[in-house]
Amino acid sequence: MLYFLDCEFNGFGGELISLALSGEVSELYLARPEAELDALAPHPWVEENVLPVVSIPSARPRIVPLEGFGRAIQDFLAADPSPALVADWPEDLMHLMQCLIIAPGHTVRIPDLSMRLMHVSAFPTDMVDAVQHNALWDARALRHVVTTAAPR
Repeated sequence: MLYFLDCEFNGFGGELISLALSGEVSELYLARPEAELDALAPHPWVEENVLPVVSIPSARPRIVPLEGFGRAIQDFLAADPSPALVADWPEDLMHLMQCLIIAPGHTVRIPDLSMRLMHVSAFPTDMVDAVQHNALWDARALRHVVTTAAPR
């Protein structure tokens, strides 16, 4: 199955704040607890544009400490024998891969995974109620632009 990935992080190269996978029939949206986010010393742009929309009525994350993201991703993908991820930014893939590493030399168990980096812009979008810089809405917007695009 195809899943569209988006992450929010604390500025360029910064620590992960939230991660979302938007699939054809299911979605996963994870965000770190407020105490962990406060400890990040948020970048001013992130404080103004990302943190206020991490949790909104149309996208409420599952609050999980960062070290629990890998297991949550494992559980979400467990039933899919061949998940494929699509992202529009390399750092999103990097953050997801880092979540899968749970200790030196150890990763969570997930099915064989394929990834694709696409150079597309999900925003502006014609999706009603979309909220940019919310990882779940950004993943949904990416899914929308890719699945509704005319074939090349």
